[in-house]
Amino acid sequence: MNLVGKKIAIPGGTGFFGSHIIDKLKDIKCEVFVPERSKGIDFRNREDCRKFFEQTKPEIVINCAAFQGGIGFHLGKQADLFMDNILMGCFLMEAAQKVGVKKFVNIVAGCAYPGYLEKDILDETDFWDGDLHDSIFSYGFSRKATIVYGKALYRQYGFNSIHLVFANMYGPRDHFNPSRSKALDGLIRKIYEAKRDKLLTVEIWGSGKPLRDWLYAKDGADGVLRAVEIYDRIDPLNIATGKGISVRELAETVKRVVGYSGKFVYNTQKPDGALKKVFGVRKMKTILKWEPKTNIEQGIRETVKWYVKNSGKGKQENYGL
Repeated sequence: MNLVGKKIAIPGGTGFFGSHIIDKLKDIKCEVFVPERSKGIDFRNREDCRKFFEQTKPEIVINCAAFQGGIGFHLGKQADLFMDNILMGCFLMEAAQKVGVKKFVNIVAGCAYPGYLEKDILDETDFWDGDLHDSIFSYGFSRKATIVYGKALYRQYGFNSIHLVFANMYGPRDHFNPSRSKALDGLIRKIYEAKRDKLLTVEIWGSGKPLRDWLYAKDGADGVLRAVEIYDRIDPLNIATGKGISVRELAETVKRVVGYSGKFVYNTQKPDGALKKVFGVRKMKTILKWEPKTNIEQGIRETVKWYVKNSGKGKQENYGL
């Protein structure tokens, strides 16, 4: 599907990942619609979803709308995270089907994968093979449920939705507030501020052992647009690097980039989350004929540069992934 001349709606476009997709679309002659919650649009409301799509009549929807954060953010919010995300995901897809959207692109977090599989690499064939990790079960299940609903709409109405499952993303404009941030951007803020304030130590949650697949947001946006153009199957598709890096390695990389000389203290009383979550990319490379181009150190350097320039104040919208 060629994007030139298309009408594209991006729920969640004011948030972290959605903003990077919009940046990429600026080079393409298409019409982009970005709903704003500040103007009264609430995608937890079925009627708001219907009205937005009826007014804009998009041909393509790239759904980045989500309420989420790091492991610490989920504590005490499990029920809210489940309900908000399942309502947004299903109401948006339902409305898109009813108004005749040609393609719905569902952005799914990697925590929708099973959390306890003892595998080095998680391929798409593993997606339904086990329980979600307890540290993030309610959000992960709400995202998984949207894939089920997409499949149901396809079976009943022939509705075209694709479901892209993303590795952990990081980069400029992400949440850097410790109460909301994911591991990498939280590390960037902690270590930068420790250097600035001349602190001798930095506390890091957990053991430092968990392995994660980290995807630079600008690369992720490229992957989305590539999939919009050529992927049309209901089955989930990973968008990732296929490379695992431990929290300890991440911390050392950030330390080197920032120029911090202090020590790390690992608080093992805090949760690690799943010990290994690295995603298979064979299907992605075969179908999309694409792979991310930014290595972890380069991505961290660009993210640190943005963070310092913006005084450590990242975007904090509730409904951007």
